[in-house]
Amino acid sequence: MSRRELARSAEYIVQHEYEQASVKAADGRLASLGEFYGDPAVALIDINEQWCAVAGEGLVLCRLEQAFGQCAGYFRQSGETAWITDLRQTGPFALEWQGEDGAWSVLDFEPADVSDYTPGR
Repeated sequence: MSRRELARSAEYIVQHEYEQASVKAADGRLASLGEFYGDPAVALIDINEQWCAVAGEGLVLCRLEQAFGQCAGYFRQSGETAWITDLRQTGPFALEWQGEDGAWSVLDFEPADVSDYTPGR
C-alpha cells in the first residue's frame, strides 16, 4: 500500500492511504485525520503551520503546533454532507471551500473549535 501526498509544508505532510487521511510532522509524530467516503480530494496546510485541513466527503481541521492531532469535523453529518473539491486559505483561521457545484463558501473558525472531534466518519 502506498501513501499519497495531498499537501506539504516545511514541517508537515498531509497524506492518505485510500480513505484514511493523516498528518505527519517532521519529528515523526503522526495523527489521524479520519476516514473519508471515497479518497480525500484535497488538503491544505496553514501558512503559519498552526492547522491543516483535509476535505472530500466533508472537511476535517486539525491542529499542528500546540495540541497536535486535535481535530474538528465539518459538513460530515448524515443529510448535511458537503462534497468538497478545493480549498484555499483566506486568513489566520479562515478558509474557503468549493463544493461539487463549483460554488465557494466561507468557513471562519477559532483555534478552540479544533479540539473536540474524534476522527472517523
